[in-house]
Amino acid sequence: MNNNDQRQEYRLDNQLTVIIELDSSANGEPTLVVSKSLDISANGLRVIAHEAVATDIILRCCIRDETSDRQFLLVTEVKWCRPHESEGDYLIGLSLFDSDGTDIVKWKEYIAQSCAD
Repeated sequence: MNNNDQRQEYRLDNQLTVIIELDSSANGEPTLVVSKSLDISANGLRVIAHEAVATDIILRCCIRDETSDRQFLLVTEVKWCRPHESEGDYLIGLSLFDSDGTDIVKWKEYIAQSCAD
């Protein structure tokens, strides 16, 4: 099975800004990877970034919808990361966690509303 086809739910082609927070650097500041979503779903998303991200790690991320001025703070697991056809870009598969203290419920409502539109 192709990694791109592992999600079972409906995917939306929404282009959102996804900021992935990597571990803190030596000065205590987190390293941020800014990416764009290629497709999203209730439980995951596929993004394109200018740098690779380690797999099988849990990270926080912020997803922003510039058109509706909404943002979601979520916890993700990096399922896979591989070079994209454009030189220097990477495709990254993120799985979302149902975590307390995150916007996962708002995210799922956002996806449901987007599917209904």
